[in-house]
Amino acid sequence: MNENKYNSMARFLIIVLNVLIVFGILTFISLIISTLTSVDTGAANRKYIVNCILFFIGTSSLVFILYCLRKILKSVIKAGPFNMSIVKSLKNIALSCFTITICYLINFFYNNQLKNFRLIEINPKGIHTDTEFLIFFFAGCFVLILAQIYKQAVEVKEENDFTI
Repeated sequence: MNENKYNSMARFLIIVLNVLIVFGILTFISLIISTLTSVDTGAANRKYIVNCILFFIGTSSLVFILYCLRKILKSVIKAGPFNMSIVKSLKNIALSCFTITICYLINFFYNNQLKNFRLIEINPKGIHTDTEFLIFFFAGCFVLILAQIYKQAVEVKEENDFTI
């Protein structure tokens, strides 16, 4: 009974991730199209090209994170929670988080945003922070640690399966 409950929750999450992946791809494509049509590409300079490349890398990494999460859920449904493919997906998620961190840092320094940097700002418009790079860096560290712990758990389970 509980097994079926968890599988139905995993299937629901897969549907949510599928919707988010499609939404992410469509948003990415629409932003690229609107950017290319609103800017005179004949006068495109180096800064514009670098910004487009950073945007492409960052957005691709975000969509890849969603894909890896979907892959983890499918793996849990098919092979159970303890398998090495989940460890690989967690490492890929961590790598994507670090890639996004690097994109944020390059954007920050390349576009000279140091003068406008606000660690955290609270005003009538809402709360704003410029620490996205730290958020993704710490998320990457957390997921990498989780991958190592999960790897050890899989190895212990495999050892126990062989001894029984």
